Amino acid sequence: MNAEMQPLFWRISDQDKSGFEAVSLLMPAGMAGEDPAEFPTEVCFRSNRSTTHPVDLRWSEEDSDLFMNLLDRLMDAEDGEDIEVDLSDSVIQGIVQLVALARFKTPWPTDELTGDDFITEREELEIGDLVALNTRFGFALAVIVGLDSIDATCVLMDSLMSGDELQVPDHSLLVINRHCVLPASFADSDLGEDAVFH
Repeated sequence: MNAEMQPLFWRISDQDKSGFEAVSLLMPAGMAGEDPAEFPTEVCFRSNRSTTHPVDLRWSEEDSDLFMNLLDRLMDAEDGEDIEVDLSDSVIQGIVQLVALARFKTPWPTDELTGDDFITEREELEIGDLVALNTRFGFALAVIVGLDSIDATCVLMDSLMSGDELQVPDHSLLVINRHCVLPASFADSDLGEDAVFH
């Protein structure tokens, strides 16, 4: 896919003075005199900044690469074909949400979360894969947003529960050993209409 991206920014602001920074996608104005377009995400994080003035951060190369990888998994574009991206589209906003989670969320410690290893057929992993994570609280659905030779960085699509007690909320970021990453068919949750990434 050959997509030329105009510069994008994250806007970080604590407008309600809650101590939590809200993250929005900021797209600069196309022409002089236009206002930039801002698309809020559901991502926020604790901040110790003393000012409430917004801060704009340019997307990093890692942000753009992750966005393009996830977009590539969803779009059936021929090589060299240009793709128009509509940032108001709910699927594109879902991808932006995953990129924001990967950029701004602190990963949960996973030492006490992983389940017992067992022998099963494994699949080659790629960024954007919908997978099941083997945890001591069951097999949770997740999307891979980063990979290295040992670990997979994933965003949880399911909360991890112990009975009625919440252990790790959905949309949390986990860095987990690749041995704990299984095909999505292992997931406890129904993969019906809620599955976004195939």
